[in-house]
Amino acid sequence: MGLKTKQFTVRDLMQRNVFTVQPNQTIFSVSVLMASKNVGAVPVVKEDGIFVGIITDRDIVTRCNALGKDPNRTKVCECLTANPTRTVPSHLIADAVKLMSDFGTRRLPVVENDKLVGIISIADIAKASAFCPNEKHPDETCILIDVAKELQKSSHLEHSCISCHL
Repeated sequence: MGLKTKQFTVRDLMQRNVFTVQPNQTIFSVSVLMASKNVGAVPVVKEDGIFVGIITDRDIVTRCNALGKDPNRTKVCECLTANPTRTVPSHLIADAVKLMSDFGTRRLPVVENDKLVGIISIADIAKASAFCPNEKHPDETCILIDVAKELQKSSHLEHSCISCHL
C-alpha cells in the first residue's frame, strides 16, 4: 500500500509579499527598486491592484537601454512584458513547472480575479526540498525539485534536498 503524499499547489509555495510598480513609474525608479531589493523582475499593477504585466531586468536592457531611451523619462508601460504567462493559486506545482518549462520563464505571477496575489519562482519550488521524505519513495515535490534544477541551470543558484540527495 503506497503512501499518500501531499500534492503541493502554487498557493503553498508562492511568495505573497511582492514588490510591485505601477505602469507610469519611470524605468529609473524600477531599476533602483530592483537593485535595492536584489530582484530581477517586478510585477506591474494598476492603482486598483489589477495585474497588467511584468518588467524584468532584461526588458529594461533590451527595450530601454539598448535603444538609447532615457530611463528617467521612459515609463514602465513602454518596456514591460504585457500579458505574461501566469498561474493561479489553486494550480498544482506540476502545472506551474510545466508552464515555466514550456514558456522558458523562471517565475510566474500568481493572479486571482485579475489581481496579483503573489509570485512563484523556480527557486521557490527548489526550496520545497525541506518537504522531501526520502529517496526510496520520492514524492511529487522531490521530482519537481529535480525539474526545477534543470530549468535553473542558467541561473547560478544551487539548491539541493538533504533527504533526497537531489
